[in-house]
Amino acid sequence: MSKILMVREVGDPVLYQRSKEVDVKALTQEDLADIASMKETLLYTGGYGIAAPQVGISKRIVAIYVDKENCGYLDCEDVPMTIMINPTWKKRSDRTYTEYEGCLSVPNIRGKVERYYDITVTYYTETGEKVVKEVSGFTARDIQHECDHLDGIVFLNRVTEKGYAIKENISKFHLKEEK
Repeated sequence: MSKILMVREVGDPVLYQRSKEVDVKALTQEDLADIASMKETLLYTGGYGIAAPQVGISKRIVAIYVDKENCGYLDCEDVPMTIMINPTWKKRSDRTYTEYEGCLSVPNIRGKVERYYDITVTYYTETGEKVVKEVSGFTARDIQHECDHLDGIVFLNRVTEKGYAIKENISKFHLKEEK
């Protein structure tokens, strides 16, 4: 049975630890329950992605879901609910871009982070199928951000420019509103 899980915030030790690999050939009922709860939690929060450590689970699992119509970033694409088990990624080019980034585990704060624009992501599905996919733009950013969580890194560790945006002024910084 799935349930909405508490999102852990900066300062919680689970956010700073490398998560454990999941045996994709022998997913347990616990693994599947964790995945179901991650999906429900992501939908509840309205975020674009969540990594297992953010809900107190030290496993290499990420959930991504993006509704293009409700995404505040310039190059969003619809991404159906996608579970990535043991995800890894590689850059496809040296092209990068810097954008304000936020995180469910760092409420109300945004910071500029440089990320690769084009990546190839490799992961396993809940049924054990291996997926290799090329992604770009916001989807690539989202995946890199969530994979960082699996290695104990929060976006604050990657902020490249001084200055943060907070909830009260974040609307000034969305690219869709800039010229």
